[in-house]
Amino acid sequence: MIEIAPGQRVGAATGYPPAALNDREVVLTFDDGPSPNVTPGILELLASQCLRATFFPIGAAAKDHPELVKRELAEGHSVGGHTFSHANLSEMPLDSAEKEIRDGFTPLIAAGAPPAFLRLPGLRASKQVMSWLKDQGIAVIGVDIDGSDWKGDPPEDELARIDAELTKRGRGIIIMHDSQPNTALYLPRLLQQLHDQGYSVVQIKPRAATITAAR
Repeated sequence: MIEIAPGQRVGAATGYPPAALNDREVVLTFDDGPSPNVTPGILELLASQCLRATFFPIGAAAKDHPELVKRELAEGHSVGGHTFSHANLSEMPLDSAEKEIRDGFTPLIAAGAPPAFLRLPGLRASKQVMSWLKDQGIAVIGVDIDGSDWKGDPPEDELARIDAELTKRGRGIIIMHDSQPNTALYLPRLLQQLHDQGYSVVQIKPRAATITAAR
C-alpha cells in the first residue's frame, strides 16, 4: 500500500509524476461504475485473490447503486470521485465544474468514502479546475497504463494493449472500466499474467481529505 498526499498528482501517461511504485508493481483502478451487471463479478474475483483496487464511480451511477459502493468500501477497496455525470471539466466554467465534482462525491461520502481522490473524465481539466482541486487537497489520480477497454474491443485486444504497456513501463497505474463487460472477461487472465510475470498489486490510499459534500 502507498499513501497519496492531499493535492498530489500521479500518473506519468497523463503528464504527472509517476506514483512511488517499484519495478513490477501495479495499481488496479476501475472507472465509470458501479454496474450491477459487471462490478459484482470484478469484486468477487479481486476478493478471491485478496487484491485491493481503487474504484472511481460516476456519481449518478453511485447514487443509483449505493449498495455497490458500500460493498467496495467494505471489502477494503479505495473509492474516488469521477464527477456526477462524467462531464468534460476542460470545457466548463469553474463554478459548474466545482458542482460536478462535489455532486459526484456526495453519494460516495454517503457510502463512507473520504473525498480525497479524483479521476478526471477523459483525463482532462482546465488549469482553473486543477488549481481548485489542489487548493481543496484533492489528489488527481492519472494513468500509466491504458488498455482502452472503454472501446468495447475483443478482450484479447484489450489485454494485449495492457501487456504491451506493461512491457514498456514495467510498473504503473492501470486504468480499466467496471462499466464494461469485456473488462470482467479479460481480468482473470490479466491477474494471472501479473502473477506469472512477478508483479505485485499495490493499493493506493489517501492520507487525508478536505472537500465537503454538496448540499
